[in-house]
Amino acid sequence: MPFDGTDAFDNHPIAKLGAVERMLATEQQWCKGRLRDAHGRHCLVGAIEAVGGRQVLQKPILHAAREVSGKRYWRIEFFNDDPRTTHADVLQVLRRTREHMIAGMIGSYDRQPRRQRWIRAVRSLCSARGFDADPMLPESAAGFSLGEPPVRDRALEGSGHTDRVLELQH
Repeated sequence: MPFDGTDAFDNHPIAKLGAVERMLATEQQWCKGRLRDAHGRHCLVGAIEAVGGRQVLQKPILHAAREVSGKRYWRIEFFNDDPRTTHADVLQVLRRTREHMIAGMIGSYDRQPRRQRWIRAVRSLCSARGFDADPMLPESAAGFSLGEPPVRDRALEGSGHTDRVLELQH
């Protein structure tokens, strides 16, 4: 059905990657040197294009191809058509791409809480309460007592060294 919501998953990058994996599942489905041959076999790029995934799959697959092969390919075609590339290499690249995509999805859910924790930590360090709780910054090292109001360095006030005057504001 057009509006049942299931077609939204077909456009997801992992769904497109799965379709590429199915198109190249066996060595008899894979070829080199052309996008698609007369026997219906596809090269890696041909399979990506057949599922409409060039836009979302090109970068992650190329990154995985570089990792798997240890070579710096500039295009997926160069990896696929390399005389040393085997069907097993292509499948390994697709698996690595899937792993990276899943790790990226998991990491994206963790980013906002980490950012919020970081903001809370910075705010607590900037507040007076944060100094009380921080064992790395004792009051003696800070040069003032938290119970006292901020103090200016009176010795420097009349000397023209105004850039060295210390002031704390709340």
